[in-house]
Amino acid sequence: MLRNQALSDLVQTQKFDAGEGVHFVSSKGTIVDIGQYELVDQLGNSIIGEVELTFIEIFDRGNMAVSNKPLMGRSNNGYLLPLITGGQFFIQVTQGDRLVKPLNHYYVTVDAAHTGGLDMGMTLWQGEIDESGNLAWDPVEIGLGSGEGDDGNGNPVWTDGDQAGLGFNPVTDTYDFFINDFGWTNVDRFTANSGPLTKIKVTVPASYNETNAAVYLAYQDQPGLLAQLDLYNTNDQYFTEHFGFVPIGMTLHVIFASESNGQYVYSIKEVTIEEDHVINIEMT
Repeated sequence: MLRNQALSDLVQTQKFDAGEGVHFVSSKGTIVDIGQYELVDQLGNSIIGEVELTFIEIFDRGNMAVSNKPLMGRSNNGYLLPLITGGQFFIQVTQGDRLVKPLNHYYVTVDAAHTGGLDMGMTLWQGEIDESGNLAWDPVEIGLGSGEGDDGNGNPVWTDGDQAGLGFNPVTDTYDFFINDFGWTNVDRFTANSGPLTKIKVTVPASYNETNAAVYLAYQDQPGLLAQLDLYNTNDQYFTEHFGFVPIGMTLHVIFASESNGQYVYSIKEVTIEEDHVINIEMT
């Protein structure tokens, strides 16, 4: 309930005529452009009449934590690894209680200043929420990076067959992407760690487990990153992850979050990571 409420507090909406399209500008300056007659139902039939855009944008770790929207991307070998974000977005269009979808593409422009300026290493991701309610990100590969130059103003020029693409505009300091599906979309990249990594454990009080609590990692030098320890060991009552992605020697904040009497309870502990580090969380 608390997570849903935190996410609901971030929702922005706008109604528009499907035949006219929409040029939506969010409270943080993100632009969503959906063209005229570019919406269809699940059978591919054109949508006419009034529809409603639902939009969520998340740039900061506080909103990521309270809404349970951490930044974990799936690597080529299937592991979930921390991501650094240029912004994560939920975009949906409905007509009444029906979900509609794009006929072709829609376009999004994101101000890179929210996350420290343009990062040319960013790529495009789509998110899926699993049966436990956790969000994980998969890279978008179709048409990614296949732009054919630019228009002279830093705007990417794409081929007609591309289904998704990401461009970097140094003139406007924006990420410009298009994609052919609604849902969770992210401009992100993996962290770059050249040193040794380790697997850590975070023990929690006996009354807490994966059903009523979460453990996140906030790296001190990466404000656009919130990792999650998504595995819980029932016997020894600790959270961990799959193979060891935490840099040894890094100072980070371990965030334990749960609920009590309808309110958030949390504990934040600053640690400098050692090999096979075990971190104890005690609620006072």
